[in-house]
Amino acid sequence: MSVKRKSSRVNTGMKLVGIKTVDDQFKTAVAPLCESIAMRNKLEAALIDWQEECGLGPAGTIRQGIRLIHSRMMTLAVNSTPPSSPSAGSETSRSQDVVPSFMIESDDKNFPVIIVTGQIPDQLQRTFQKLKTLISHCVATLGHADTLLTKIEESIKHISESHDELAHLCLESGLKGQKATRAAENFTWNLRLLKAQLSLVSKSQDEAQDIITQVTLPRA
Repeated sequence: MSVKRKSSRVNTGMKLVGIKTVDDQFKTAVAPLCESIAMRNKLEAALIDWQEECGLGPAGTIRQGIRLIHSRMMTLAVNSTPPSSPSAGSETSRSQDVVPSFMIESDDKNFPVIIVTGQIPDQLQRTFQKLKTLISHCVATLGHADTLLTKIEESIKHISESHDELAHLCLESGLKGQKATRAAENFTWNLRLLKAQLSLVSKSQDEAQDIITQVTLPRA
């Protein structure tokens, strides 16, 4: 149980400064930091899964993947021969309904929804499922990114205010010489890490929006 919990923890890379008030400030940033790292990791993993399932390389785009799926579905539809029926009308329309096809529609928030009809081979089913998973991670990213950006920005602002007082705070905490130098280095490291993560959250937000845009564009 403890091993599983340990392995699932997100490594933020934060270092202990050794000054309680400063370390407490950094602790307030840990939760949004962990959430943003986990969010980005899930988005990247879902994108890689989708690219690999489609047979695309790392540079492959969503549009290329959707075109590949469309081509495979067209081939499947052409090769799909509904059984002949002695009666026309309802039986004919029912046969037409099971021809493999897919549509991309929008939900009430204008996010894409994948609708698949007909008998689909397992491999294509996996491809569609991984696309749906990717879309869900994009939606989650777009839903949480602004809040995370605000929390991390606020943490950076408050922590930065302690920078000018760091030497005095080191003395108050009994940190001198090499210990004071290490405290300053760790402070700078943590602050730089937060600023880098702020950029990554913004980048994830842009990437998620780009993926959603590519999915919703009409097929050329």
